[in-house]
Amino acid sequence: MRRLFLPLLALSPFALADEIPAPDVKVSEVTVYSDRAEVVRQTKLKLTKGEHTVIFDNLPGATDLSSTRMRGEGAFTLIDIRAETVQSLEVEDARIRQFQTELNKLQRQRDEIAKANARLESQKSALDKVLGRLTGVGKESINPEMDPAKWAAYLNFHANEITRIGQTVLQNQNQLADLAKETDRVTREMNELNQHRYKFHKVARVKIEAKEDTEATLALSYIVTGTGWAPSYDIRVDSKEKKLQVFYNAEVRQSTGEDWKGVALKLSTAQPGLIGREPLLSPWFINKLVPVPVAAAAPSAPAPLEAGVAVTGGNLFFAKTKQLNKAEQQNFNAFGADAREDRDRKAGANHYNMEFERVQVAQGGTSATFTIARAYDILSNNKSVKVAIAQEAFPATFRYTCVPKLDNHVYLKANVVNKSDYPFLPGPTSVYLDGAFVSKADMELVPAGQEFWTYLGVDQNITVEHKEIAKREENGGLFNSKIARTVHEYLFKVKNSKNTEVDLVIWDQIPMSNHEEIKVILEEPKYSKDSDTFKMTEQKFVEWRLSLQPSEKREVPFRFTIERPEGFPIVGQ
Repeated sequence: MRRLFLPLLALSPFALADEIPAPDVKVSEVTVYSDRAEVVRQTKLKLTKGEHTVIFDNLPGATDLSSTRMRGEGAFTLIDIRAETVQSLEVEDARIRQFQTELNKLQRQRDEIAKANARLESQKSALDKVLGRLTGVGKESINPEMDPAKWAAYLNFHANEITRIGQTVLQNQNQLADLAKETDRVTREMNELNQHRYKFHKVARVKIEAKEDTEATLALSYIVTGTGWAPSYDIRVDSKEKKLQVFYNAEVRQSTGEDWKGVALKLSTAQPGLIGREPLLSPWFINKLVPVPVAAAAPSAPAPLEAGVAVTGGNLFFAKTKQLNKAEQQNFNAFGADAREDRDRKAGANHYNMEFERVQVAQGGTSATFTIARAYDILSNNKSVKVAIAQEAFPATFRYTCVPKLDNHVYLKANVVNKSDYPFLPGPTSVYLDGAFVSKADMELVPAGQEFWTYLGVDQNITVEHKEIAKREENGGLFNSKIARTVHEYLFKVKNSKNTEVDLVIWDQIPMSNHEEIKVILEEPKYSKDSDTFKMTEQKFVEWRLSLQPSEKREVPFRFTIERPEGFPIVGQ
């Protein structure tokens, strides 16, 4: 194989120093980010006194050449480091010329056969013309009274010649087909060689000066793309021990073009792909709107009723002349910061009997770096490798919650404070309660020291029945007999069938009025401000917090009234 770049190196200033291919270079350390990695190649070599250029060849194609750095040990000084893309000739010109010669030969054979076929077609046409003149009647007819024996002889000659010409043409066509196949084969092989005729690869040349004969250790680092990592979690909850274990894992994959075998692995939460500073504002201009005349105005939508309503998800929201905007709808359908809907994600493999080495965490100003104790093999096939980061155990408190207006089920969740030294990044989670799989969920960003909730599914041992007692219309308010009142009365029947005390939260709501003539009054329970057992939000979501003893049954009343002037229509109750 002949390398084109070798003569070019002779003209480079680097070539004036002694060039040494780096021996036994291997990837020794990798720091993986979310969308790239820093790779370290290390080698050891003996140097004589003087200047040398150490060649680190065949860097991955995804290498950022501007990121190459060098560190090392030994009695030498780093002079310069230069990384570049070089081109090498992988296919000799003689092989390409050989294929081209063969193609030319095949083309000449095809041309000769095509000419032969043209001559045969000319002969066939001449025979047909002679036969036509002999058998025709008219001025151009020749010797129409030919002897019958001669007629028979000529007709036999004509038939034999036509047959011979047809067979020869058929043979030639078969030869042309064979030559076309051979031409296609040679063309494909030549095109394939041309595609791989030149090879581009990346090289780093490190120029150093040894102050004396020395043994040196060189470590070349560079940034590559085509790799990354993402967290995944297995969460195991023990309800008796009131303990939650987090198995913190990483899914690492790479397709950089080089295998990482037995590498010391680090995982960083830094995001080098993001801009390192805040965005800049641009001037914001406003101007007078100049109406554009139109031929005819489009029909307008009917104005909302004076006492119209907007109904979202079965929830009543009184409105005078407007619909709910997006933010109001989101607030209206949320039951507080800890009410989230789990989404399905692919869970990682379950390995709970393994021993986890204690991970070392370097907490920087804006990120954390996990140093993995065990060496890993991560091949360049873009297949995820599950890397164990850490195992943490935290004390947990439990709470049962329900929204009986929408769902009779009672749900269990656990509250935990992340007391580890590192954050939990967003990622898919598999949740296990007392050894049984209960759900797939998503871990949100949980910095060190911050609490988070884990949702553990339905508990059939606690029931809450939502019962409507009455919905009645009344006339006359407390101080005004011309007031119409609608009374809504409900009862929650609660039962704890467990043999342990539990904390239960019940959520419901009362309507919101956006009209001065409509009053919504909470009559049961009486409310003036939030307490430990009852709370109400600005969106009029109400919350009971109950402490239930083992096997306890309890009834919780709930009543509110909607008042408005007589004859004032409302809808959506």
